[in-house]
Amino acid sequence: MKKKILPIAGLAILVLLQAAAAWNARLYWRAKDAATDPETKAHLLGRANAVFPWNAAVHFELGKLDFGRGAEVLSDPAERDAFFGRSVGSYLHSLRLDPAAPAAHFELAQTLLYMSYLGLPEPVGHFEEYKRAAELTGHNSQIHFDVGKVLLSRWDSLAPGEKEFAVGILKRSLAAKSEDRLLDLLETWNLSARDLSLIDAVLPADAGSLRIYARFLGERGLSLEARRLALARAEALEVARAKAEFDRARREAESFRTAEASAHCTEALRALRSVKFYQDLAGTEFFDPKDYAAVLKSVRRLLAMDRIEETRSLADPDGAIAAYLALEDDFTALGEFETFIKERGLLAEDDPGSPFRDLQTLAFRMDLDFALNRYRDIARVGGLLTASSLVIAPSGRPSYVRILRLIGESNLKLDNVYEAERYYRMALEAAPDDLDVLLGLERCFGRLNDEANAAAVRRDIDRLTSPAEIDLGGRLVRKGESFAIELTTAGGNRTLRLDFAPVPPGGRPLVAVYFDGRVAWEENGDTGSAVFPASLKPGRSTLEIGAVSSDISLVRLRMETPEVR
Repeated sequence: MKKKILPIAGLAILVLLQAAAAWNARLYWRAKDAATDPETKAHLLGRANAVFPWNAAVHFELGKLDFGRGAEVLSDPAERDAFFGRSVGSYLHSLRLDPAAPAAHFELAQTLLYMSYLGLPEPVGHFEEYKRAAELTGHNSQIHFDVGKVLLSRWDSLAPGEKEFAVGILKRSLAAKSEDRLLDLLETWNLSARDLSLIDAVLPADAGSLRIYARFLGERGLSLEARRLALARAEALEVARAKAEFDRARREAESFRTAEASAHCTEALRALRSVKFYQDLAGTEFFDPKDYAAVLKSVRRLLAMDRIEETRSLADPDGAIAAYLALEDDFTALGEFETFIKERGLLAEDDPGSPFRDLQTLAFRMDLDFALNRYRDIARVGGLLTASSLVIAPSGRPSYVRILRLIGESNLKLDNVYEAERYYRMALEAAPDDLDVLLGLERCFGRLNDEANAAAVRRDIDRLTSPAEIDLGGRLVRKGESFAIELTTAGGNRTLRLDFAPVPPGGRPLVAVYFDGRVAWEENGDTGSAVFPASLKPGRSTLEIGAVSSDISLVRLRMETPEVR
């Protein structure tokens, strides 16, 4: 009989425990209701523990509740200390039931740290609890990051071993390259440590992260040197990325996947365009400018070849071919490029009796011949041109003007100045406002010592170029934004002086000025002027002004001819 009673009793106890656990869970979830007031929460959690005292989550919730209640009565030491003591007891009870709960270790550490600020004794060390919380959770978890952030906020008080542990946590937390996390960490760093070497140790070797850090430094007026170094390092990574993209593009091209090769070339160009040469301001060379130029040239060449391969045409609607020819200065490379085009039947010799059937192709061929110093060949085309009767359609006028200009330039190279003037005048009749043609004609009159005609041409050039002083009318540039000014010049060395004012007055805004894509000046605008030398190329240039730390008002831009000493 006793043998039958024991299993029944055991089963009854099991049923009772299950019912107690279920009722405990029900009370726990009622207590977690955000609308429940603290007194009701404490009552429900106490009842839950009375019914079933082995639920770690209930003790954890009690610990959080008592900590919050203690923080609300800081002016009453006795009541405050009682709440904090109960909070610690609840967390420790929770951890005895579930030792591997990272949230319980973290909240216990937070309570212990708070108690240490108040001079209360700590039953266990808060650092060890933070460490345990971080070790029990994944690197990408919020708790892991929060532990690192808390330790960072107390950086100066940490022991060397504790600092080493904190660095490891922060480095792993930032490895995911989250902008929100990085900015959160930088805010904490700015309020506490401001140890530049610490950021260097934890920041990912990633161009995006480095640019976020540099932007943060600039916006808050912190170390300008550190900002420049961060941007220079980011640009070195972009150059490396461009090289990698070019290697991928080359492999795709070798496999005759021109669309994929073009996509990698475009990505490489995007990386190279982001390089503003901050290493010039940083004073440390992170990459060789010659390597940058070589990569740019290689990418441009491959992209031009891909366009030709895809379209079997020299139409060049996106300017990829022209962009390559504008860069290339190596005769061997140009000769190989010419052979590549000829092999595809795109530069077949015209009928000698009608060399002007396709002006666009002829202009392209003459561009290539000029780059290869075939000036006599180009000059001979001029003789055929004057002997022919051409009717130029409006669509063919740009190519026609380009041909005449190249013939004029080639004659100048050959010292046939009068012939050069003749073709430049023909080009000017077709395009009276072509700056390149006017500049060529001015050079002809200069070589002929014809000052009267040279002065007349200079007046036309001045009409087309930007004035020496430009009133910017107080143009407002908001913090984090930029404003670009397009300049058209005849070329030459100038000193540019940009006058601006802080908004509101009295500030020291950090202003960055870029000339044709390269950083030319970046300083805190104490004087209200940015002054820097610029080598202007004939034609269009771009000046971009960025307001980094606060709003600025643009007053005027002056282009001054430097004094000859």
